[in-house]
Amino acid sequence: MKLFGRIKSGILDIATWSQRHLERLIILIGVCVMAFILLVLVSWTVGYYANGFFGLKFELGSIWQGLAACVTAIGSLLSIAGVNLGKHYIDSKFNSGAGLPPGRRGE
Repeated sequence: MKLFGRIKSGILDIATWSQRHLERLIILIGVCVMAFILLVLVSWTVGYYANGFFGLKFELGSIWQGLAACVTAIGSLLSIAGVNLGKHYIDSKFNSGAGLPPGRRGE
């Protein structure tokens, strides 16, 4: 039973840390997604030109499938960022005084 209690407290600690550092996590995830997209786009470009110049039979349909997956990942990231911005908008408009930065509850 102690093991489950430690696992539960560890998960709750990670959840509270991620709520406090949501902007940093969004930026980190964005950088990772963009690095992956750059890597994939470079490999597709090499494959596309290798197909044309050397006849290596690179499947060009995979380019469009991968591009659709990248667009979906970017859309998901933007929706997470939008939720975070909406939270800050609500906090600053309704939960704090005029001209004051939004604070945590209990401050």
